[in-house]
Amino acid sequence: MQYHRTHPMRAPRGLLLFCTLATLGSTFSLACTSRTSAPAAARDAAPEVPAAPRLTGSAASSATPTAVGEPKGTGASPSGAPTRPGNPTRPGKYDVSVPAPSAELAEFLRTHVPKGGAVSSDDPPKVHHTVAAGESLTSLAATYLPISELYKASDLAAAIAKKNPGGVSPGKKVEIPGLVTRVLHDDPQDERLGWPDDRVLRGIFISGPYAGIRWVDSLDKIAEHGLNAVVLDQKDYEGYVNYPSKLKLVAETGAAKNIHIPDLARAVRFAHWRGIRVILRIPCFHDPWTDKHAKDARMSIKYTPTGKPIHVEWLDPTNTEAQDYAIDLAREGVEAGADEIQLDYVRFPVHLTSKVAVLPPREERSKVIRDFVKRVHAVTSQAGAALSLDFFGVAATGEMSDIEYLGQHIPTVAPEADAISLMSYPSHYTKGWMGFKEPGEHPEIVGIGNEAAMKQLKPTGAQTILRTWLQAFPLRASNYGSAYVVAEAKSAESAGGVGWLMWSPGCEYSAVWGGFPKVKK
Repeated sequence: MQYHRTHPMRAPRGLLLFCTLATLGSTFSLACTSRTSAPAAARDAAPEVPAAPRLTGSAASSATPTAVGEPKGTGASPSGAPTRPGNPTRPGKYDVSVPAPSAELAEFLRTHVPKGGAVSSDDPPKVHHTVAAGESLTSLAATYLPISELYKASDLAAAIAKKNPGGVSPGKKVEIPGLVTRVLHDDPQDERLGWPDDRVLRGIFISGPYAGIRWVDSLDKIAEHGLNAVVLDQKDYEGYVNYPSKLKLVAETGAAKNIHIPDLARAVRFAHWRGIRVILRIPCFHDPWTDKHAKDARMSIKYTPTGKPIHVEWLDPTNTEAQDYAIDLAREGVEAGADEIQLDYVRFPVHLTSKVAVLPPREERSKVIRDFVKRVHAVTSQAGAALSLDFFGVAATGEMSDIEYLGQHIPTVAPEADAISLMSYPSHYTKGWMGFKEPGEHPEIVGIGNEAAMKQLKPTGAQTILRTWLQAFPLRASNYGSAYVVAEAKSAESAGGVGWLMWSPGCEYSAVWGGFPKVKK
C-alpha cells in the first residue's frame, strides 16, 4: 500500500492524474525494505516537541490509545460461538496475553522438550539440557526455538551462551533460558484475540522485509506506546509472499522466494502475547510477480485488440483463479491465527482504457468487487476473523466517474466487509483542493474524508466501521511531526472513525512514538 503507488487521490480532476504522484513517490521510497533504517528521504522528521500533548476533552477519550491486553469478550471457540454484539470477531479458547500458571506450563514443557531436556519443579519451571555429542550452541538454539520466547535462533544461542559461560560440551548440563511462559496450542486459531469489545484498533504498518529484522522490536514499541494492532504484509505489493505458503500457485510461480517470516503462526503468536491484534494485508489484483510468472499468463488482463494476455503488473479482477488466490491466502492467514484480513488493491486498474484492456464497463466494476469481497468474507467470518478493505480517499470525496473506474463505490462494496480504511493522506490532494493552498499541511483533511464516507455508508445500515489510514511521513508537510500525527488521529476519530492505522513507507514511526508517549504497564 505504498503511498506512491496505491494511495494517490488527487480529486476531483480524474484518476489518471494519480500517476504523477506515483512517479514522484517512487523516488521517495519503494517500501519498508530490509534496511535497518529508512532511506534518508523517507525518514520522518524529528518530533516537533519533546512529547506532544495528549488530546483533551471528548476527543481525547477516542483518539488517545488505551492500554493493550483488554479482557476477553464473551465469545468462545471459533467453532461456532456467536460473535459479540457489534463485533464481527470471536476470540479463541485461550487468553495468551497473560502467562500460564506454573503447573500448567511445567506439564506443557515436559511433553515438548526435545531429547536431552529435563524440566525442574521450580516456579516458574526451568529446563536443563544434557549436551550430546555433536551438539552446539547453534544446534541447541535451533532445537529449542519452537518453545522459546526469543524470536530468532541467533538470539537464543546468545542467551544460552550468556547463561552458561563455561560453554557447551558433551555430557555437560546447561540451562536453556528464554523459554515460553505460555502454553502453545496446536491450532493457532485457539489463541486469536479478536477485536476488543469497543472495536477500536490503533496500530502501524510493518512490511515483510522489515518484520524479518525488527518484528519483536516493533511489537514491543507498539505495546509500550499503548497501541493494540499491527498490519503485516502477508503478500506485498510486488506479489512476493513473505512466508512459506503451501499454496500450489505460490509454488508454481516461486512467489515465496524471499522468506522474511519463517513461521507465520509463530509471528502472529508473538503479537498476541503482547496483547496486539494482527491484521494481515493482502494486495489482491496488483501482482507483478504472478502476472509475469503464472503459466500461460492465465490470470493476466487481456489486450482488447487481440484478446491475448498482456503483462501490465495486474491480475484480472474478474478472473476466478485470481480471486481464488487472494481467498486462499486469506484462508492461510486466518488459520495462522490472524485477527483480521485486510484487502488492498481490491479494485480495478485506473490507467488502462477499454481500448487497451478487456475490463467490465465502469458502472459494473463495483458489483464485481462486491461479489469478490463477499467470497473472502465467507472465509474470514466462518473462522471468527474480521475483514477490512483499503479504499482510495477519492471513493469518499471524488466524482462518481472516478469511483466507478476504481470499483470502490462505498454503498455497494463497504457493507460486505467489517471495516474500510480510507487512504485520505493530506499530501496526496491537489494544491488548492477545497481551498487548501497546500493540503499536505492540514492533518484535518482525514476527517473530511471520514465525514464524506460516513454520509455514504450510514444509509446502508451496515455495521461496517471506518478505520482510517493516517499519514506518518513528511511528504508535502513542512509541519510534519508528533503534533501532526496526533491531530490526524483526533480528526479521524472525531469524524466517525473507529481507531486508525499509521502508514510510513520506511517503517519509521518516531513521530508516532513522540505523539503517543509510553504508557504505564
